[in-house]
Amino acid sequence: MRKKIKQAFKNQCKILLALGVVGVLQLLASLPVAASLSLAEQRELFVQTEEHISARRFTEARENMAQLRGYALYPYLEAEFLQQNLSLANEPLISEFLNDYSGTPVADSLRTDWLRFLAQKNQAERFLLYYQGSRNGKLQCQYLHFLWQSTENLNVVWPQVSNQWVNGNSQPKECDPVFAAWANAGMRTEQHVWDRIKLALANKELGLVNYLTRLLPEQNRYLARLARRAANNSAAIMRFRDYQNNDPREQELILSALPRLIWQDIEKAEQAWVHYQQVYDFPDDVVHNMHERFGVTLSVRGDPEALYWLEQVPMTQLSKQGRQWMLAALLRTNRYDRVSMFINALPAEEQEKDQWRYWRARALLALNFTEEGQEELAEVAQNRSYYGFLASAHLNREASLAHQPVQYDTRELEALKSRASMQRAIELFALERNLQGRREWNRIAYRGQYQEQVLSAVLAHELGLYEQAIFTFAHTGMFNDVERRFPLAFYDVLKTHATSQNLDLAWVYAIVRRESSFRADAVSPVGARGLMQVMPGTAEYLLSRMPGPAARFSRQQLYNPEFNVRLGTRYLKELLQRSGNNWIVATAAYNAGIHRVQEWLPETPVELDVWVETVPYEETRNYIKGVLAYQQIYSMLLGERNNVFRPLISMTVGASHSG
Repeated sequence: MRKKIKQAFKNQCKILLALGVVGVLQLLASLPVAASLSLAEQRELFVQTEEHISARRFTEARENMAQLRGYALYPYLEAEFLQQNLSLANEPLISEFLNDYSGTPVADSLRTDWLRFLAQKNQAERFLLYYQGSRNGKLQCQYLHFLWQSTENLNVVWPQVSNQWVNGNSQPKECDPVFAAWANAGMRTEQHVWDRIKLALANKELGLVNYLTRLLPEQNRYLARLARRAANNSAAIMRFRDYQNNDPREQELILSALPRLIWQDIEKAEQAWVHYQQVYDFPDDVVHNMHERFGVTLSVRGDPEALYWLEQVPMTQLSKQGRQWMLAALLRTNRYDRVSMFINALPAEEQEKDQWRYWRARALLALNFTEEGQEELAEVAQNRSYYGFLASAHLNREASLAHQPVQYDTRELEALKSRASMQRAIELFALERNLQGRREWNRIAYRGQYQEQVLSAVLAHELGLYEQAIFTFAHTGMFNDVERRFPLAFYDVLKTHATSQNLDLAWVYAIVRRESSFRADAVSPVGARGLMQVMPGTAEYLLSRMPGPAARFSRQQLYNPEFNVRLGTRYLKELLQRSGNNWIVATAAYNAGIHRVQEWLPETPVELDVWVETVPYEETRNYIKGVLAYQQIYSMLLGERNNVFRPLISMTVGASHSG
């Protein structure tokens, strides 16, 4: 019987060889689904088939594809097969595939290659038919070129060309003909040129700036030269003779450079601001914005002069950053009457946020309005947040998790799991094709119906795709399913190394949750890797200090949870020791670096919650608050039942916490 089946399969393959690509895929689609292979075998055969297609070993690929037609990732093989066999003769099959899988990552990849092929063959009509927008600059330019050639109503084309041209980078040569036609039609204005010069300067594309300068009227080219000098050195605006109010764009240059000069040399900046206010008539909102910038810079540096500038800005017009640094400046004065007045002057909606309610309560308590202060704290304490947990600690109450698990129909969950797109995502994750898996997953999690999004978050948690679960719950606004949003993932690994370094397990969990959301292959823009986002340089340093011969390692090892957490907890322990065993300072150091954090420690100790509000970096400030809140949550999920925030009420931070 086996011999007969084998011979029949060989006969089918001989037929496939004679059919060509369209015939091959159509015949493959008509064959019965092979069910004899286990899932593990299908995965192995899938990888092998991809290799065959890539190497253009189509005979072997066809044989394998006949066995994989029921496998979730079969469409990827179809797409790869077509990508290797692009031709106008195969257009019917390509078109059918793009329609069947429209909007999916697998179709997007094929569409991009198909468009490149059509552009190469100068198939304008077909290109325009299949083009659905692209991030590829060459394809964008090719689209505009074909559209310009084939459209009689150029008023439809020119706005799109304008958007493409006003770009801070040089554009592909495919755009040159349509750009020339657009300019020759009188569509390119001086404003277009000026806007592009500013973008090019921001990108440091100086060659492009030189080219664009020549496009300005001769009498206005001085503006481009001024812009280039100011972009290179903000102090260039101190050459007052260069700015004589001959053109409104001079104000743009001053207002662009002045904030940088404020940060670099505030005395020069103040001198420039006083001068230019006499030369130019700046609107009130511009004046307020600049005063806020002076105040914020001084407050970040701990300069009491910050209040002089910030108090010139109406409280209702302060930005989020301005409000933060007004609070920091006031807290440093220890004048809680002014803190209370400031908060009460904020917009009503802003006053209802946890941060302002907490500090209003602190101000009331400091001013001996005990009952009112405790009532305000009691309201804030109901919330699961940094400020809510602080309020609970002040009241000596147990923190509230307010856990409410998502309610769902298990049949709907199974239906979602069995959907073809979800099966593709699951299989891609199983094959460690994580980037492709996330693309498939995100199409459901962020583009589907609301209930589908919620179910996909639940499913992600069940499958151990914790990052997907965390971000999807956040996207849907389902914040109260605490146990799924804060999973006890990698428990054995984290427990082992937290115990080894004598660290609070809840703290380690909080760091991992904040750093990577339990994504083992996470990598940051600066190169930090893995669960605890360990930098390669930090790994080398730690390994050189560990007992035994210095081990050589590859950066790939940092994606290994065991290796990563061993180094991350070791580093956390070292930071704790260098921070005088203050885990809040160590938390800040894990984010910003120990040397930088030591610079932020005041000579005279201040209350912990006050110090956190004065941390100069917004990222680190939010990091501390986030990690502390997560630590409280994990402490409760781990059954420790202690109030992590209680010691913070009497804690102070100062230069003694450095070493």
